[in-house]
Amino acid sequence: MAQGSGIVRQPAGDRALVSKVVIVHTSDADQVVDTVVGGSSVRVVATPVSYTWSWGDGTSLTTTDAGAPWPDHTVFHKYSSTAQGVRITLTTTWRATYSVDGGPVRSVAGLLTTTDADEPFDLVRLQTYLTDQGEEAQGH
Repeated sequence: MAQGSGIVRQPAGDRALVSKVVIVHTSDADQVVDTVVGGSSVRVVATPVSYTWSWGDGTSLTTTDAGAPWPDHTVFHKYSSTAQGVRITLTTTWRATYSVDGGPVRSVAGLLTTTDADEPFDLVRLQTYLTDQGEEAQGH
């Protein structure tokens, strides 16, 4: 019933720097489905209750915070080693309610989960090289 809440990664793209934070966030919006079952109008509302971020390096974080974009970011991860084809996945846990023909709202027993996966990216390390060529170019 519910679709995933989606993943937004900052910085976007096919590379991220080791030792710099990767920021993620998702939607915390309810999902609403209106349908007809046996001639009765049924409304189902799914509300996200938790988010489990799997960082693709064997670690994860579970939180009730959907995160926010930079500079107000609250959900982020700092990688410690280079890697290729890293994928962040997000498992969102939802609680649902329903009503029939506009009647009282009732809870759906149990929880629902959805999983989203980010596009793969490489973790790279920048290396600085000191040379004397800059000084030579300036005549020093």
